[in-house]
Amino acid sequence: MSKSTLIAAAVAVALVAWIASGWLLGGAEPRPAPVGPGAERQPFPVEVRRSRAEPVTRALLNQGEVLPDRTVTLRAEVAGRLAEIATPEGTRVEAGEVVARIDAGDLDARRDEAQALVDQAQADYDAALELQDRGVTTQARLRERFTALQSARAALERIAREIENLTIEAPFAGIVNEVALDEGEFVTVNAPVATLIDNDPLVVAIDVPQQSIGDVAVGRPAQVRFVTGETAEGDVSYVSAAAERETRTFRVEIRVPNPDGSVPSGISAETRIPIEQVPAHFFSPALLSLSSEGQLGVKTVTEEGVVAFHAVDIVQARAQGVYVSGLPEEIALITVGQGFVAEGERVRAVEAQSVDVVEQPGASLPRDALPLGDVPAPQAPPLAPPPAPAAEDAR
Repeated sequence: MSKSTLIAAAVAVALVAWIASGWLLGGAEPRPAPVGPGAERQPFPVEVRRSRAEPVTRALLNQGEVLPDRTVTLRAEVAGRLAEIATPEGTRVEAGEVVARIDAGDLDARRDEAQALVDQAQADYDAALELQDRGVTTQARLRERFTALQSARAALERIAREIENLTIEAPFAGIVNEVALDEGEFVTVNAPVATLIDNDPLVVAIDVPQQSIGDVAVGRPAQVRFVTGETAEGDVSYVSAAAERETRTFRVEIRVPNPDGSVPSGISAETRIPIEQVPAHFFSPALLSLSSEGQLGVKTVTEEGVVAFHAVDIVQARAQGVYVSGLPEEIALITVGQGFVAEGERVRAVEAQSVDVVEQPGASLPRDALPLGDVPAPQAPPLAPPPAPAAEDAR
């Protein structure tokens, strides 16, 4: 082996020892190995808000039709010419007030004739009684005179009743809603003349599903909101004893006072029948989500930092948010990031810096109560620092 070969070998050994001792890196400590694909995943960060349940009234909500308390069609009981419409359409009348009159025709003359026949029959009967007292008449003759008198009286009474029926009166206080004839028209017996409606109180008719009929009873209070904007308090006055065969619903009626008649009948209305008080949480409906089984619920974080899904029922819906039941009394509600985590997943919960989620129905919508599609994506955890360059690259 030549001298030059020995020198080259010595230099190579010295260089390897130098690199191995870390002298080339200036004596720095070795860096940790980079995170490999099989390393444990860092918990996903989510924002949460503490919420406590409060008592809220659960109610049965329905759409209904507003009906008058009473409605009747006034009909003519005698034939004749319609002489007068005393109350035009839309007029309010009291019980017994005249609505229309029919011309008497020859009824007055017929009454006078009937009265004369009664007087004659009475005189004949009185004479028969006197003859009986003297024993010059028979019982059969006396009964004949009495029968004639009774027949004459009945004829007079019929004519008097016809004269009374010439005047059509309101059977109860209400509004003349429609007049079917004009003055001067001929009216036949039983022909409709006018329609009378009583709108105090009003009756709101609703159809209650069979699964909810057990929550309804006569006398239970109810609130009504009419389509015109007015609201009123009433009571359940009727519950059907049998369901409709086609719909399996029960007819329920709510009676609502309407003393000034400001609310008309025939319109629609929303009804609310309070059932019970339940503990409920109030928040934006944007925080609601669906489980894999299609159940409506919300996601919370347990004390152990694990995501939990709770199925809920909506108790009340307001313009500012919803009250839901089915949750524990206190929860850590996920307000940001609920769309990126699943039930059973471990997360890193960060409480909101400022609690501006809706707490009361009168408050404004919260900052984080955005539609599901607008929830900002949370920032991912920072990546580990890049690994140190290998010794070969340093050279």
